Amino acid sequence: MKLVKSIGYVLFLLALVAGCSQETKVTKEEVKLGEKEQEDTIKNKENEAENKEQEEEKAEAYEPEETFEEIAFQNVDWFFGSPKLQPKGGIWVYNAEKHPGEIEETFEWETEDVLLVQINDPNYKNHGLTLKGLQIIDNETVKIVASFEPLEDEDKTPRRYAKIDKGALDGKKFVIEDEKTGEAVKLN
Repeated sequence: MKLVKSIGYVLFLLALVAGCSQETKVTKEEVKLGEKEQEDTIKNKENEAENKEQEEEKAEAYEPEETFEEIAFQNVDWFFGSPKLQPKGGIWVYNAEKHPGEIEETFEWETEDVLLVQINDPNYKNHGLTLKGLQIIDNETVKIVASFEPLEDEDKTPRRYAKIDKGALDGKKFVIEDEKTGEAVKLN
């Protein structure tokens, strides 16, 4: 009988210990769940704040940049030697009636005119010149947007010929703008 009592007593203690240890495990799991819930709550708040910032960034409205009608043109590259330089910087519009004799046979004067831009400003010496746009600013003014690239040739004067539709630049005045800086370019 003592043996049965002892076994009963041991079983009771085991049940008690097992029950207490289960209670501790549940408590640890609850703590872990609570910590995870707190982390999730913090992450959700951070995500909400980020989303709100992104929405505010998206909601900002911008004015469109000013645009201009453009005149079609084609830069001319000279393969067998270019015409002589002009004595000073300037802008010339050549047509069938008025053009240098050395370019008489080079262009289709019935359908096109030729624009010559030559820059003698010392700041642009030894630079290549490429026309990027002919923008109509108003009825009287055309902006020539130009790109300048440094050259290794010494004493090189930037200039560029361009073919344009006949009469497209009749009666126009010009301003020249550096494509990279947006600043006005002086001819001399």
